Amino acid sequence: ALFYNPDPNAPDLSYARIGGFVSDFRFDSRKFRVPPKMVRQIDRVQQMALVAVDQALEDAGIHKDSPIDRSRVAVILGQSMGGSVRDEYTLRIQYPAIRQALEKVPGFASLELRAQRQILDAFEIELKDGLPPINEDSMPGELSNVTAGRIANAFDLGGPNFTVDAACASSMAAVQAAVKGLQQGDFDLAVTGGADGSMDIRTYTKF
Repeated sequence: ALFYNPDPNAPDLSYARIGGFVSDFRFDSRKFRVPPKMVRQIDRVQQMALVAVDQALEDAGIHKDSPIDRSRVAVILGQSMGGSVRDEYTLRIQYPAIRQALEKVPGFASLELRAQRQILDAFEIELKDGLPPINEDSMPGELSNVTAGRIANAFDLGGPNFTVDAACASSMAAVQAAVKGLQQGDFDLAVTGGADGSMDIRTYTKF
């Protein structure tokens, strides 16, 4: 309701409110050797990709002790927009500019300095409540190319690992790159497909 307007020409809002959403996803961080304190910093699309690869390998009959040369297994994923945690980081980082805009509002500027500080302090707490902190895990947690690397690390796969971006054709580009690599003998097995979780308000508004 906060971001919806039925008028397609309404600025900065979405006129669509129907979608397919995953609401029951659970991530077992220990299974994928991810420290629990790091999970909040990792975009959910990375988490979902780890789970999907785990399911794919199991379906293919490839297990921890399978007699394969893991140094010859590639991870090539199609991923275009990354995930939504980047928006949360951006909102947090932009706070000084947001605060400055509030300070310039004439009605606010006319308040006593003590009242201004109280409002600004409370506003900062309210704005940042629930947003992940910025630390050394933030950048890897949002980068799309880290998705493939995190999979390679979790499953001890030593072949090439990278993501490709061809917009809506990203998954097909990844499969094509994987097939060509197999044909050329660059690796013996490839984990490939698309990884996307762009179902947040920014995607709806922009599209």
